Amino acid sequence: MNVLVCPLNWGLGHATRCVPIINALKNLGNDVIIAADKGPLAFLRQAFPDLEYIEFPGFDPKYSKNNSQVFKFLFSYPRAKRAFRRDHRKLETLIKEHDIDIVISDNRFGCWSRNVYCVFITHQLHIQVPHIWKWASPFIRIFNNRYIKRYNEVWVPDYEDDPSLAGKLSHPYNRRIKTEYLGIMSRFDANNQEVTEKTIKYLVILSGPEKQRTVFENIILEQAKGTKGNIVILRAKPTDEELPKDVPANVRMYNHVDDETFVKFVNSAENIICRGGYSSLMDLIRLGKSAYLVPTPGQTEQEYLAKHLCKEGYFNKCKQSNFRLDKVITPEITIRERFRDNVSAIDDFLQIWTENLR
Repeated sequence: MNVLVCPLNWGLGHATRCVPIINALKNLGNDVIIAADKGPLAFLRQAFPDLEYIEFPGFDPKYSKNNSQVFKFLFSYPRAKRAFRRDHRKLETLIKEHDIDIVISDNRFGCWSRNVYCVFITHQLHIQVPHIWKWASPFIRIFNNRYIKRYNEVWVPDYEDDPSLAGKLSHPYNRRIKTEYLGIMSRFDANNQEVTEKTIKYLVILSGPEKQRTVFENIILEQAKGTKGNIVILRAKPTDEELPKDVPANVRMYNHVDDETFVKFVNSAENIICRGGYSSLMDLIRLGKSAYLVPTPGQTEQEYLAKHLCKEGYFNKCKQSNFRLDKVITPEITIRERFRDNVSAIDDFLQIWTENLR
């Protein structure tokens, strides 16, 4: 079957968590086509150079530099609706041109069709909002369900039962929509870990939208000047070629690294600092690592995840405004043992799922 995979272009996470899905589909003999944009397109080209690729621009939200994203999103809503309609029209054309049988959309609301079987991947079935905006929760839930119900089914990268990584975000769900919980979705192999000497004092994994990505990067660089120990910064910019100049002597920066190098850095780090984007958390858990979470200001999803996982004892956290590099402490915890590994479970699920659709 011809399967079109369409990840959202807001950071790399939506693309990285599609990797095990793409691998499983390929192993089952399906022809996979990737329709993506910007960083996700560049990342997946590197991961799967043998696949067919289509440049598929998506909605590009404008994020605030301050701590509140609410007004930015409100003002972006009319533009977002137009973008979703544009995605839908473009998708219908792609389905005809490439004889598509299945569409798998990772959080792209407009990538649905009544002409083929469509799947929506998300861990946010219950979107969190700031406390002062609680009154808007029913309207946001209606908006979310309005688009999701256009798909034939939903795949949630989490466990339906405890322990749940996403907590309230993925529970409860609309039982009128066919929903499958697939567990941790990560591109990494949990069984290929080596004991490595800790040569990196701080590994900083940047991610997420601008301008806050750069704001946090600058905070790290400034505080690195007075910090002892080696610091490695992964910038999450696979399409960039140049690196910042005049960085402190104890800092190494990379726009992007391959998976083997990433795992080596993670295993060599005494402390790992990251935003707490959901895909980053799944990757760390698959690799058996905890981290110090600094959520993107105003992103309620990351703020909720940091609070939820810190309460469970899996990670530590702080606000970006309170961040101090020399105060970072990563929990000593064998985190992988808390979550069931499910690499083969995803392969088995997709084998039965695709056979039922044939």
